[in-house]
Amino acid sequence: MPYIIILVVSAIAQLFLPWWVIAPIAFLVGMMKSKSAGGSFFAGAGAIITLWIAYALYLNISSDGLMLDRIGGLFSESLKFLKNIPYEVSFFTIMALIGALVGGFSALAGYQFKQLVK
Repeated sequence: MPYIIILVVSAIAQLFLPWWVIAPIAFLVGMMKSKSAGGSFFAGAGAIITLWIAYALYLNISSDGLMLDRIGGLFSESLKFLKNIPYEVSFFTIMALIGALVGGFSALAGYQFKQLVK
């Protein structure tokens, strides 16, 4: 249940608010709905990964790949160490990692805060 709540509320909130709004949402859901530390982390991480990858795929498909071509052009010099990996793969991997860390640790912090208050 926390996974679905984080996913839906974050999707709606990110239409109007900045990207980092996922952190307070995951924190509050982790505090109110999570039953274990691991469950809260994986619910937050999984929900944000799902949300961001689905939205990035939607944007990429609707722009016929233009979005990733432009982002790849911006970061081609910075990411020279990823020569053999297509920038589409590296973009989705880095984006998923950032989302997982922010969402997972925020939900875990909410669960730990609830345990502290108890």
